[in-house]
Amino acid sequence: MANNRYKFLTEKDEYEIFNLVRNAFLSAHNGRDVEKIINALLTTDERIKIGRRIKIAEMMISGTTGEDIMGTLHVGRNSVTLVSKHLDRYQEGFELILKRQKKVEKAYKEKAHRLSGGSRLILKKKRYTGFKRKDVKM
Repeated sequence: MANNRYKFLTEKDEYEIFNLVRNAFLSAHNGRDVEKIINALLTTDERIKIGRRIKIAEMMISGTTGEDIMGTLHVGRNSVTLVSKHLDRYQEGFELILKRQKKVEKAYKEKAHRLSGGSRLILKKKRYTGFKRKDVKM
């Protein structure tokens, strides 16, 4: 299961480590907790790499070609190929991510801004409510 870098780990060790990671993410109760956990565990570089993989998968699901993805996101063929293989093998996981992403965006659009102004004001002003994506309930 592990690559050559971790060949010293036994299968039991690997499962134990994966369970620690899973439990860390399952301990989040809301978006703020998720952000704290991600910041505690991942470097900025790791967060960006994961985000780019998600974006590549999103573009592949929407039908964008590998060449277009490479040009748009400035990623290499290896990144696109890796995500493509993972998308084939773990499609349900990517679908869960994209489903949650749509839910968060919908809630954000509904709650982030509200129109304000008197009852006689025809063109109401859009005001930011302070609602953030991480405030969306799980």
